[in-house]
Amino acid sequence: MKKQAAPAAPKELWVALCGSAPASSRSAPYGDPNWTIYGCSPGLYGVATRVDEWFELHLWEPGQTWFSPEYVQWLNALPERGVKLWTGAHNPESVVYGQSPVPGAEVLPWKEMLAEFDPSQWFCTSSLFWMMARAIQQGATKIGFWGVDMAANEEYEAQRAGIHYMAMIARSRGIEVGIPQESDLFTPRFRYGIDEWTHSFRKLRSRKAELESRKAQALGMKAEAEKMEYFLTGALDDLKYFGDTWADKRDHTSPKL
Repeated sequence: MKKQAAPAAPKELWVALCGSAPASSRSAPYGDPNWTIYGCSPGLYGVATRVDEWFELHLWEPGQTWFSPEYVQWLNALPERGVKLWTGAHNPESVVYGQSPVPGAEVLPWKEMLAEFDPSQWFCTSSLFWMMARAIQQGATKIGFWGVDMAANEEYEAQRAGIHYMAMIARSRGIEVGIPQESDLFTPRFRYGIDEWTHSFRKLRSRKAELESRKAQALGMKAEAEKMEYFLTGALDDLKYFGDTWADKRDHTSPKL
């Protein structure tokens, strides 16, 4: 009796979540077929050489500064190229998700994602949150981040916590999560109170005090320089008026008898 071959092991799903941070956005595994590429951000669409799914969840406003005609044209062409495009809905609170603003695109099933991952709605603070939710629901065994630093103090500070939260969920489900060496996405933040005792904190604090003092001195010098600038500007104006109006126009090249 002929021995039957063992069934092939299911292919693992590796998902690369790609943003536009320049430190690592170009090094994403676009050329590696083992990786499924999820992308977002108009800063990435001209960089990514391959993308399998794209997330443009913001209010559809062609004509806005970052919603350029070129980006809108590129988005509209994605479904025709076989790329899954996720968008928001015209009425996100409706019972059904409604129509996507792009023909062939799909509205993100955000309600189901929140029910599974964030019923409190405390951590859904970025496109990457939804991208991670999608990857986990699709059965990803490995999730990597490229072009994602969340480093800006104001814009991304609140978004990091959402990514960390989803990363912990992924790890608890046995999913490998990682970043390239160029990213600091998972570098731990300051441990409140505890880290005030460390050598590095004290060195940074003293360096900050030094720089603040030098800045104050520079601002004082700048103020004095501005005062001098105003004085010299006035003196030049006065000199011009005197020369144009009152100066003796005759030559005085030798003593007069």
